[in-house]
Amino acid sequence: MSSDSQRTAPDPWDIGFGAVTLVGAVLALGLWFPNDIAGAFIEYSPAGKAQPGDAFFPILLASALLVLSVVQLLGAFRSRTERLSLDSGAALTLANLEFLLKFFAIVLTGLAVMYWLGPLTTGALRALGVIDQTYRQLVDTVPYKYLGYVTGGFLMICGMITWAEGQVTRRAVLTVAIVLAASVVIFDLLLSNIQLPPNADY
Repeated sequence: MSSDSQRTAPDPWDIGFGAVTLVGAVLALGLWFPNDIAGAFIEYSPAGKAQPGDAFFPILLASALLVLSVVQLLGAFRSRTERLSLDSGAALTLANLEFLLKFFAIVLTGLAVMYWLGPLTTGALRALGVIDQTYRQLVDTVPYKYLGYVTGGFLMICGMITWAEGQVTRRAVLTVAIVLAASVVIFDLLLSNIQLPPNADY
């Protein structure tokens, strides 16, 4: 292959990923959150104590994504070591589509379990006469409020790690368990005005 058919250039996938993430973060901060989240970034209790508002964590997350997307784009444009040729290009292949399908399968399965496990479990227990409350009435009750979040989160994160490593490892399981336990302590026990997902939707 002649040198004329080759050139060094940024990886278009890196640029595309950074650009899409940047646009999404800007739209979230500029349009979505201001029009969809009623609460402020910081709110005050009746006693005057400052606490995270409804917009606190969404804004932090979107801001972090915005910064990371800018870093991603700067890194992509500075890195010009990727060899592109007329026949190797950045065309979408079946392998790319397979990767995307597996990714979305893991994420959507985890989110579905997270959303539906609590209501389905309480519905089954009601049918058996074990409890007489609905999930809406139990969204702040142990263990029901943890069912979907912990199980769905574990399946999604552990599934991603297992897919990347090609096997289930004790280290991955322990890491996911520690992360989930820490998030429960922070967002459910220490921050009294925050509900674990998806409990705020019920």
